[in-house]
Amino acid sequence: MKPTTILVSALAAVASAAPTTTAEKRSAIDLGAFNNFGFANQDLQYLLAINGFNLQAFAQLAAFNNLNIGGFQSLFVNNVFDVNSLLQLQQIALLSQLGGLGVFSNFDLSSLQLNVFDLGLIGGIGGFDVSSLIDQTLVPQIQTIIQQTEISAVVLKE
Repeated sequence: MKPTTILVSALAAVASAAPTTTAEKRSAIDLGAFNNFGFANQDLQYLLAINGFNLQAFAQLAAFNNLNIGGFQSLFVNNVFDVNSLLQLQQIALLSQLGGLGVFSNFDLSSLQLNVFDLGLIGGIGGFDVSSLIDQTLVPQIQTIIQQTEISAVVLKE
């Protein structure tokens, strides 16, 4: 048996055994508590603008698939740009892409544990202020890019 066949068979078994949900709205999300999914930090807003993350898909994972997004609230409302913020943003980007593709359409994500990346003894590096590395002469250009980019509003429909 080829290794690819074994891998595909194993993934098919896992997918068929996974808990499924219906496509109905399961929870309400207070968009205001998440700053309407707009980042308070300019640098994070810039990364959203140039990468075009699908925050609509991210919010739908919370509303329809029970994804617990409470741990990401501080990312949207705090004006902090550190290593921990970048790690959280990467999780949002990945979940948004997979959600947008419909990968999670029938899965209950309530047991998915996010933000559990432990830096251990070097945990202090997570608080390193990445914005200190950004040349301040670039700030006007960053602001222009943010203003010129149309960022879609997140709307959750019943």
